[in-house]
Amino acid sequence: MIKLVSGLELDSETINTWKNGVERALKKYLPNETEAKGQKCPVCGQETLVYEEGCLKCRNCGASKCG
Repeated sequence: MIKLVSGLELDSETINTWKNGVERALKKYLPNETEAKGQKCPVCGQETLVYEEGCLKCRNCGASKCG
């Protein structure tokens, strides 16, 4: 579901867009350690991202992205 919403292409990518709001809300309800399948870490390029406390975190290098 999150991948579907994040794949939407909208004209504006500001913090207050509908897409970003829905994505943030959905992430809050994912169990910790849920794998983000098909997504690569922007830092190390590995497909080792998991959701933890509403944030994407890389198990390989420790990079994280929230919001």
